[in-house]
Amino acid sequence: MFHSYSKRQNRLAFVLALGTLLLVVALYYRQTQVLEGFEAKTYDLRFRLGRGPVAPSDDIVIIAINDKSIAKLGRFPWSRTTFTALVEQVHRAGAKALLMDVFFPESEAPAVDRGLAEAIRRAGNVSLAVAFDFSEDGRVTGVTGNLPILREAVASENHINFFPDDDGVNRRTVLLLANNGRLVPSLGLQGAMAGLGVSTAQQQAFSVQIGEHQIPTDYYNTMLINYLGPPGAFPMYSFVDVMQGRVPAAKLKDKIVFVGMTALGIYDMRVTPFHGNTPGVEINATICDTILRGRFIRRSGIEALVDLLFIVGLGGLIFFTTFRLRPAHALLVLPMVLGSYLVFSVVMFNLGHWLSIIYPLTAVLLAYVVAAGFRFVILDRRSREIHNIFSSYVSEKIVDELVRHPERATIGGDHRQITILFLDIKGFTSLSETMPAMELVATLNHYFAALTEVIMAHDGTVDKFLGDGLMAYWGAPLAVADHEQKAVACMLALKEALLRLQEERSDLPRLTFRAGLNSGDAVAGNIGARGRKMEYTVIGDTVNLAARLEGTAKYYGVDNLVSESVYYATCDDFIYRELDRIRVVGKVIAITVYQLLASAQVGLDEETATLQRLFAEGLQAYRRRHWQDAIALFTDLCQRFPDDRPSQLYLQRVRQYASEPPPAEWDTIFQRREK
Repeated sequence: MFHSYSKRQNRLAFVLALGTLLLVVALYYRQTQVLEGFEAKTYDLRFRLGRGPVAPSDDIVIIAINDKSIAKLGRFPWSRTTFTALVEQVHRAGAKALLMDVFFPESEAPAVDRGLAEAIRRAGNVSLAVAFDFSEDGRVTGVTGNLPILREAVASENHINFFPDDDGVNRRTVLLLANNGRLVPSLGLQGAMAGLGVSTAQQQAFSVQIGEHQIPTDYYNTMLINYLGPPGAFPMYSFVDVMQGRVPAAKLKDKIVFVGMTALGIYDMRVTPFHGNTPGVEINATICDTILRGRFIRRSGIEALVDLLFIVGLGGLIFFTTFRLRPAHALLVLPMVLGSYLVFSVVMFNLGHWLSIIYPLTAVLLAYVVAAGFRFVILDRRSREIHNIFSSYVSEKIVDELVRHPERATIGGDHRQITILFLDIKGFTSLSETMPAMELVATLNHYFAALTEVIMAHDGTVDKFLGDGLMAYWGAPLAVADHEQKAVACMLALKEALLRLQEERSDLPRLTFRAGLNSGDAVAGNIGARGRKMEYTVIGDTVNLAARLEGTAKYYGVDNLVSESVYYATCDDFIYRELDRIRVVGKVIAITVYQLLASAQVGLDEETATLQRLFAEGLQAYRRRHWQDAIALFTDLCQRFPDDRPSQLYLQRVRQYASEPPPAEWDTIFQRREK
């Protein structure tokens, strides 16, 4: 079984082994995107398969802005009076802290705003959310926060920014963000500080200090989140039940209470190692739980040293075992070595240490391949060329599997170029207040049936129904070359389908829809609880932006908003009106938005063509700072087209700029403050 080698061959084997292991060590320090991507997936698997769900802290509860609350209180966002009532109920219950994953950037009414501020001030332990916008180099460029009257009343304002990894999964959190010379704690960190009775946090090298407690962080000042399990780990009470006093005070007394959105229709969902649709408020609660119980996951210098020991130790063991034994016999040792190390890494993970799996695995496989190849070469001189070819072939095959086809070793979806549609039926909320429930559901089903038929006829996929709206996409699960054209044509066909439905069914209420359309890269795949409920869906920034565009269409008073990526792909075949340059909430890069008017083949009627032409002239005058010309053009538009909301908005805007001109560096971008 064992083979004797000359001193020269042994020296050459040692050099090859050393070179192989040094290569893996170099990859470890280089942290290549491919291998780090695989390593991140093992982090997720260790949660799901190695550890499983665990119980949360008894000190944390969540008040959910859920579907039940929306059904009772109406479409979100709600009046501030509902939040005032909630704050008062939680305060009376004796909660330790109330942390609201909500911000109030605009005034509703002075009296209403004062009422909420007074309730917050009386409670004395309420924290509100802020969201920062960042430039490409990481500088803060904007803040979406709260009214001054609320900022003065709250105990603190805390950031709710998430920074997912390249694959879209949230594995880390930035506990402190610097803004204007001060450090802003995250909402989760603030909850932990309230639970520990600490009022300040200090950023240190590789840690955050709160009182006597030290939180381990990495080089980028991020903390690994120790997830408890799928959504629903924490005790959760409906917003409307708490607000109306149906939740016993004992359930909230001395608790750290988080308030946030869990309804899918509001679309504040994040991807975590356990689930593809986890409410952001649950992630903040998990961060708080991790800190309160000291259940940290470390990946620091000690873990790096252990990683290097196993890279060298396991790689060297397999190299010399393969070199001394026949490769087929050495292949029997591989599963035992790898299996033992996998068990060890899972045990250490459960103890709070993230040891690398991918790099020792790479060292073992590469060592086996190199050692086996070397053995083949030196043992059969007569067949050296054949063995060299075979050895090169095996090595290239394994490398190709790891580098060129990483999806074969990952769990989850893959990246697709898609077009995404978010659609909301207008007027349905007010209709639900007067129509009986059975009739309401029947009406909604009639409209959804008509819309779904059109979407499928245009090769689209209806992903899900969101209350009185829906989400659809083109380009997945099968790639579609002209997905933007199909989606835009579908949006025009949807309008025609609703008109036909209303002509055929005179008993149905006359409803229209509002839509947002965006295209780009997204992650598509099966998401859910394996063995219980899985669904094929798409996630990512492309999807989030489409949802934002649907909501923004309401602000402009138009029935659709189309992103610039869709516009540039379809502008030769369809006619649009350019509306604005905007930056939506949570985004750094501004985009141009358009209103779809008609297909180029059909063309515009004279009235719509006039509106498009005059509006373009007004927009040009506005961007050139020709305020008086813009006022004249938009005044004329408002007189000719009194129902055109964009013209009314621009007339208000240019009048304001005419009296208070923007600074010289004004970039014409409009900042949206609401989702």
